[in-house]
Amino acid sequence: MAPRRWRLLAAGGIVGILAGLALFLWPGPLATAAGAPSPLPRLFRAPSYRLVDQLDRPVASSDLLGEVRVVVTMDPYCTTLCPLTASKVRDLEALLQRRGIAVSVKFVAFSIDELAGPAQLRGFLDQEGLDPNVSWLDYLTGPADEVRSVVRDGYHTSYYSVSNAEADKLAPGTFQARMRNPLAEKANAPFTIMHQSPLFIVDRHGWVRAAFGDASTVPSDAVARDVARLLRSGA
Repeated sequence: MAPRRWRLLAAGGIVGILAGLALFLWPGPLATAAGAPSPLPRLFRAPSYRLVDQLDRPVASSDLLGEVRVVVTMDPYCTTLCPLTASKVRDLEALLQRRGIAVSVKFVAFSIDELAGPAQLRGFLDQEGLDPNVSWLDYLTGPADEVRSVVRDGYHTSYYSVSNAEADKLAPGTFQARMRNPLAEKANAPFTIMHQSPLFIVDRHGWVRAAFGDASTVPSDAVARDVARLLRSGA
């Protein structure tokens, strides 16, 4: 695999930084004084896009209007949070299945590694116990600038690439312990992508209605509860 220049990607300006920090402070929906949950707020509009999925099929954000979406970010060469996020996606879908609401929910994951195409996305899903052929998951990739526009500017999620040696130094300070990833070991990429790993819930009309700072650790029941609330409300 040909090496590329290591460069720090822009974080999206002050607004993007503040929005990104807010993800880690957002506790989830508030409760009313009477104890009943308040309606999920409209946080911001989910970004529009035209990308391709793990099967190399075109997917547009407009295709998903009318569906409640659970949105995450996963780098198939990630050796920190992404394998845990994949496990969370798998567990969440199983929970929604048990509660009888999975058919109404689409999981959407964005790949932030420009060296990874649909074949690598399929490889990562298969490695992490997720069937690449399922209809409930769109793992999306595309030109690097378009992905950055969606992930960084649209979902306010920061990421940047550093050398592997620098990643080893940064990981403890960012609480991103290194994990084994056979796909990454095989690719032997000369860099690591450091990134936030939030989880968003998007309603049928394209509004982000809930945001959690770490997809890998958010309680599955909290996500399932918010998804069920949106489905019941028709939002």
